[in-house]
Parts: sequence; structure tokens; C-alpha cells
Amino acid sequence: MNGLFALCGLPGSGKSTLADALSLALTAVGRPCQVITPLQANSALVRRISRLPSPSDPLWPERERWMSDYFALRLLEAAELEIAPALGAGRWVITDRWVPDQIVNQTFFGVEPVTQQPALAQLPRPALTVLLDVDVETALRRNEGRQRSAGPFALRRDFLEHARQAYRKMASADTTLLSLDGTAPAHRNVELILQHLEVS
Repeated sequence: MNGLFALCGLPGSGKSTLADALSLALTAVGRPCQVITPLQANSALVRRISRLPSPSDPLWPERERWMSDYFALRLLEAAELEIAPALGAGRWVITDRWVPDQIVNQTFFGVEPVTQQPALAQLPRPALTVLLDVDVETALRRNEGRQRSAGPFALRRDFLEHARQAYRKMASADTTLLSLDGTAPAHRNVELILQHLEVS
């Protein structure tokens, strides 16, 4: 087992809370952990890209591809500068968002994820990918008080509906993806993950 675990799901699904709880639980049984947020953006740069003037179409596809490429580079950077050194030092790594989240975002903005598969294929594969599933209403309620940290689309119903449908489709097609109830207490989901990994 390579000790890389990915947590995915809607903004407001509880990824950050679960990442912290899982890190504490693994460290307590002698497996030191590091939590990283590979899709955390340079907000100033993202704003500059999003404000690029469109030559005609307000939904300028080229701008969305640039944005998507930026986040793909963030994943590659995280793999090289954070994940590889941590694994090399014997730590386990928990990612708060990973490739499935990038794909979900790409498809919402009309960017075909296959355009980045050659680059994304170089990323390390998690030993386990966990999808925290919550309904849209729960996500909206949770995100109301944390819009800045949740991201600019955390309160957009159309995005959340698209994302939940996309995540659930991924889960049904990929039997290696562990889907958990994001409304359950974090300690309960930690127990389920540790049982799945046969860690005690």
C-alpha cells in the first residue's frame, strides 16, 4: 500500500473534517499522516484568468481550458512537491480533493477531461479514494456560512446538482471507489475507512 488516500465530494460534504479526523486516527496507530489540498488555488491568479476579456462568447471555451490546465498543473505540482516527499519519508498522505474533483469541475465548464489524461496519468494512484456523498440541500446549508473557503460555486445549485450526479455516476462505475454518507459523524466514517483498509 502506498499510503495515499483521496477524499472527494461536493463542497460542504465534509472532506476537510474527515481528512483531519482520519489523520489523527492513523497517527494514533503509528502511521504519521500529512493532509494536503492539491486543488487549492492561487486565488489572485484564478481571478485574473476568470476576468480575461472574451473576444465574443461570454462562456469563452478557451478561458475554461486555461483554467482547467492551471488546476491540472496544481495536481502535478502537489504530486512532485508534497506527495512524493511525504511518501518517501514514510508518511501517509490524505488529499482533500483529487483527480475526480478535477474531472467533475471540467465537465461542468464544458472542458473534456480527456485533454489532460496524458498528464494526469502520471499522478500517483491512491490506495483508496473515498467519495463523501451529501444531497444538494445539505451542501447548500453547510456552505452558506463558509462561502469563501468553500469556493465560488459552493452556493450554485446548478453546479452542485451537476457535481453530485457526476460523482454518483463515477461511484457506480468504479468499484474501487468507497462511497460514504457525508452526513454521518466523521468518527464513524473514519471507522469505516480503517475497517476497509484493515488498519487497527
